[in-house]
Amino acid sequence: MSSDNGGGFVSTLLGFLTGAALGAGFALLYAPQSGEETRKQIRDAADKAADEVKDNYKKMEKSALKNYDNAKQSVDKGIEQMKAMVDDLKKSIKTEVKAEVKKETAKKAAK
Repeated sequence: MSSDNGGGFVSTLLGFLTGAALGAGFALLYAPQSGEETRKQIRDAADKAADEVKDNYKKMEKSALKNYDNAKQSVDKGIEQMKAMVDDLKKSIKTEVKAEVKKETAKKAAK
């Protein structure tokens, strides 16, 4: 899901909703009915579009939060791995330093 183009989806969705709203508006304005019926249909269409936008927003928000959580887990795992590598490196350096000090001490004692 991380390879999805969220910006393209949003643009497509907005374009679709804009086209649907304009089409519905023109159809209602040119329909042979009373102004009150037309206003009611426009209000209903606007309410339906608003509900669709809210639903799509909730879906996108849920997806974004899921992607955030996945990314955070990956970063946290990487940090833990790096800490383990640093700890291993510290131990290795301490071991080498101790061996070198022991070697130098033995050389001095031999003289």
